[in-house]
Amino acid sequence: MWFNRQKKQMRENYGKKPDIHYFDGDMRGIKSYFNYREQNDLDEFLVDDTTWNDLAGDEIFKRINQGLSTSGEQYLYYLLRSPTLHKSEYEKRAKLIEIMEKDPELRLKLQIILMQLGRSRQANTTEVFSPAAHGLRQMFIYIALVISLITSAVSLIFTFAFVPLLVVLFVFIPVYHNIMASRNSRELATVNYSVAMVYAAKKINKLSYQGFTEYHRTMREAMKRLKPILRLGFIPSKNSLGEIAELINSFILLDLIGFELMKNLLGKHHADIFHIHEQLGQLDSAIAVASYRKNLGNYAIPEISFNIAPKEETPASAGSKIHIVGTALIHPLVEGAVPNDFDITSSVLLTGSNASGKSTFLKTVVINAIFAQSICTVLGESFTASAFRIYSSMAITDNILAGESYFISEIKSLKRIVEADSSKQPLLCVIDEVLRGTNTVERIAASSELLRHLSDKNAICLAATHDIELTSLLESNYKMLHFEETVTDDGEVLFDYLLKGGPATTRNAIKLLAGMGFDKKLVKRADERANLYTQEGRW
Repeated sequence: MWFNRQKKQMRENYGKKPDIHYFDGDMRGIKSYFNYREQNDLDEFLVDDTTWNDLAGDEIFKRINQGLSTSGEQYLYYLLRSPTLHKSEYEKRAKLIEIMEKDPELRLKLQIILMQLGRSRQANTTEVFSPAAHGLRQMFIYIALVISLITSAVSLIFTFAFVPLLVVLFVFIPVYHNIMASRNSRELATVNYSVAMVYAAKKINKLSYQGFTEYHRTMREAMKRLKPILRLGFIPSKNSLGEIAELINSFILLDLIGFELMKNLLGKHHADIFHIHEQLGQLDSAIAVASYRKNLGNYAIPEISFNIAPKEETPASAGSKIHIVGTALIHPLVEGAVPNDFDITSSVLLTGSNASGKSTFLKTVVINAIFAQSICTVLGESFTASAFRIYSSMAITDNILAGESYFISEIKSLKRIVEADSSKQPLLCVIDEVLRGTNTVERIAASSELLRHLSDKNAICLAATHDIELTSLLESNYKMLHFEETVTDDGEVLFDYLLKGGPATTRNAIKLLAGMGFDKKLVKRADERANLYTQEGRW
């Protein structure tokens, strides 16, 4: 009955917007697998924290995440931050997602196994990925205490000399057990989740599907080495035993002894546990992406060019030219988003008034570029692009704790883009309001040279600015695009959010002052000053 209800629920939830609650601190656990890979340099490229935060990456993850297991959640998070640069990896990801879309029965069987594995956000799975030995010292202490207790009890047959020791042990051991069990609670969750992963892998090995040949082969090899873990099984928690069993256990310490033994086993087999965690995560995250695709309804499978020649090489001597071509692209977090087409092979300078859609459009392009290389899915009708390393510099803030001003934070953000290696792999960089933290003269002088430098690299730079002067300074380096608005007679500003060619020719800031009821003389003088500067280049 319960099992059938779960199957029905999983069928109904597939293709729907995830409804998962997140507590404070959950994202730290979800991010832990990504952190582990980043700290151990296991990937050629990962989306850095600045870019991820610019794009509201955690919210995008939550919009897609339907992971039934901790492994699935952690792997999906990593997947979204690891846009692949290699065709073989892209094809592997795309194939697995396609399998989950086209075989609902296999998908349901996997979902049941993954649901039984479950989410244990308290578990720190990366702990068992490290080969450091835990040692057996603590286990020997537990065993010594139990032996002392038994020896003291048996000695009563012959002498009462050990009665004081027995009394001390009867008092000390249960108290010690409670202290150590509480101290080990987080590690116990990690150990038991790791054991549960091994059991889940064993069940998946029994599924027959031709597309799983590689998964079965590598999992079977790992399972052979993990038989001792299956034999030992789960370590009971303090609350999982009955009152009598818990009372006995508090004296003989079987849970603590088993816990230490399992920790050492997991430490010895860290590579196999790591592999199984990844395999389970790949399956679970592929189901989540397939469900996301169904929920979207309209999406595109991207076409990615993985071998692109540097700009200085001609197409005849090497690969294709770097490019991004998208049709009807939308932002994944914007309800009722206006679709836009995008077709470029060079850097772009985007102009337009406040709230016209510049920042949202930049994010739309870069998010879809990341989606294309990470989850093989684009929110649009079509998408063709080079494989990029992707960076952004958008939501800059003062770093008060580090004593850094806005401008210093902005310079550091831009510096990491300038220093990014584009010699072998093209860059896609997005900059919103470059160098806004300084005065007009220095901003235009420095930003024009910075943007010109980026356009000369093996890169496509998408930059948004309010500085119209940059359109003439960079017209030979950047393609000009803009958003515009209309202002009604009563001061209402209307936006169509449609991308248009050329630089922006409209202004709305002064008209907005009038629309908000500012003094008419003030508005008139401001308008006259603006017209004077436009016509004569002076204030």
